[in-house]
Amino acid sequence: MVSRKMIWATAGLACALSLGMPALAQDGTYDSPSWQAPRGYDQVYVENGTPNMVARQGYSAGFNEGQADASRGKKFEPTDNKAYEKAVIPKGMDKNDFRQQYREAFVKGYTNGYKGESH
Repeated sequence: MVSRKMIWATAGLACALSLGMPALAQDGTYDSPSWQAPRGYDQVYVENGTPNMVARQGYSAGFNEGQADASRGKKFEPTDNKAYEKAVIPKGMDKNDFRQQYREAFVKGYTNGYKGESH
């Protein structure tokens, strides 16, 4: 029997992947070999073979929210967006460091998504 929790988890993963967001791996990190960086990510974050999971999570969420807000005609307010506060903190990472890095990446992604710019 499939539980409701499993159905929601599967639906959430499918949604995240379809939006180009990195997937949550079993070890609590955001990574996927098929992850494609949203427009402008590569100009802001150079990974050199090592994925920056915090930047990926924050930038992707910000980019998607920025595009959505722009398409709805909302004001440019990245720090007022609900997703600015929401993030999955990887195990073993300092909560404050994570929040600072995630929010910085979120604002950069939101800006590029909202304004439709590549950098």
